[in-house]
Amino acid sequence: MVPFEIEGDGPSRRRLILAEATRIFLEKGFSATAMSEVAKASGIQKASLYHHFPSKEALFVACATNGFADALADLEAIRNDPDLGDDDRLRRAVDAVYRINLDSACGQMAPLIAEVSRTIPTVARAFYEGFIYKQHIVMGGIIDDGLARGSFVTRERLGLEQMIFGPIVSLALEREMFAAFDDVDAVRPVDQIREEHATLLLRLMKGDTETTRATRVPKGAP
Repeated sequence: MVPFEIEGDGPSRRRLILAEATRIFLEKGFSATAMSEVAKASGIQKASLYHHFPSKEALFVACATNGFADALADLEAIRNDPDLGDDDRLRRAVDAVYRINLDSACGQMAPLIAEVSRTIPTVARAFYEGFIYKQHIVMGGIIDDGLARGSFVTRERLGLEQMIFGPIVSLALEREMFAAFDDVDAVRPVDQIREEHATLLLRLMKGDTETTRATRVPKGAP
């Protein structure tokens, strides 16, 4: 997936450069990141960095598309676990999607992808096809599996996918926008949001709309 490979220095050197570059991009953003700073942090000369990555855009593409397989491995394993029931599978998959998009290096790059998507459209496409779209495929498969086994009854598949990913993307952007606030996690507690999100999704997929209403409307109310 990564179009620029480091030759001669070995995979450990490549991993170090990408790790340091990703850290600096996340700290400073694309525009404020200097290749000289990445080279210094990686312990190499600036000329050597340019030999392997001919531009800052090329380095950014490599960082943004690095580690897709590792980030998605947990989600794939959950779908393919034969010991999980469909309800537990969905809950664990939602947990994994939160971790992938909020905690992994790939997920944390998303706000930066939005920043440069117009000027570097290739990175936006690679990020979507290799990271976002593949999550949709796996989650869509979990929904389809549950439908086939009769565990889920609703068939608004595209709408359900958006209900899975939309709130997570919104939360990721909020956390980035308000990262300077000391109480950002207290105001938007991720664990509680994730748990309630999974519960609401399960109710929708099982057609249990009356359960949600019954918990809020007193008996006998119109």
